Amino acid sequence: MHEASIAAGIIDRLLEHPQLAGRRIRVVRLKVGRLSTVVPENLEFVFGAIAAGTRVEGARLEIEVVPARAVCLACGHAFEIEDPIFLCPACAAGRLRLESGRELSLESVETED
Repeated sequence: MHEASIAAGIIDRLLEHPQLAGRRIRVVRLKVGRLSTVVPENLEFVFGAIAAGTRVEGARLEIEVVPARAVCLACGHAFEIEDPIFLCPACAAGRLRLESGRELSLESVETED
């Protein structure tokens, strides 16, 4: 489960960030792309377990799942990828430029004042 190493990395980053020093973390917001192979439920579970005993303990993890979007390089059609077969629904071409869906980013943090 690679979500454990991702959660540990996020928590380490929060604990080491100079602007968050000494502050208790209340909310952590992430963007996770649909194609990132991160299972949000697993990430939430391990985040809570790894945060125990730190200033991040009890923080709410809010995860926005970003849909996978692509543009067909053959016809220019923009579309959302719904299944693992990456073909343009307009012309059936397989040459696509992925526009979103692989994100994994820390968007914002709320602390207790």
